[in-house]
Amino acid sequence: MGMAMKQPSGPSSGDYYESRPFTELYDEYYDRVNRYLRCRVQSTWDADDLTTVVFLKALEKFEQYSRTSPFASWIFRIAHNTYVDFMRKNRELPVDQEDFLGAEPDDTWQPERQALTNEEVRLLRDRLDLLSQDQRDVLMLRYFADLKISQVAEVLGKTESSIKMISYRGLQKLQKMYERGDSE
Repeated sequence: MGMAMKQPSGPSSGDYYESRPFTELYDEYYDRVNRYLRCRVQSTWDADDLTTVVFLKALEKFEQYSRTSPFASWIFRIAHNTYVDFMRKNRELPVDQEDFLGAEPDDTWQPERQALTNEEVRLLRDRLDLLSQDQRDVLMLRYFADLKISQVAEVLGKTESSIKMISYRGLQKLQKMYERGDSE
């Protein structure tokens, strides 16, 4: 079974090389891409359709993927661009709080706990909506898509230092909102 590895040849002995086939990468990244898109759009149907579009685009262009950078950066750039195109076409508002949770009901789930979780998610959504578009993009890729700073930078076409600053400022703004207890 192939894996991502350091390629020993070349001018820099630490070059990254992704050797896994598309099917393995699809299996590994499908859920992460789908979770990212579900937190960005209202309809889970649309998120599932967008996820399919992302992987169809990736499959069509897989021969063009250089394999010298992490697959996550490449696939999430496709996912982000697909999301942006979708938003331009549909002018849709981001996700509902029920879809944001994305969890199946559990028989052991307590109604009080679910109500509290729903309220916490609603507050987080309200507060995220108050951030700049850049801050929302960075935080959602970082925390909902589980990307590293370098991968977020590659997806958004920004430097790592700017991603760190945008993330820091977004988190600081969220923290201040929570400390004040406001979402306005």
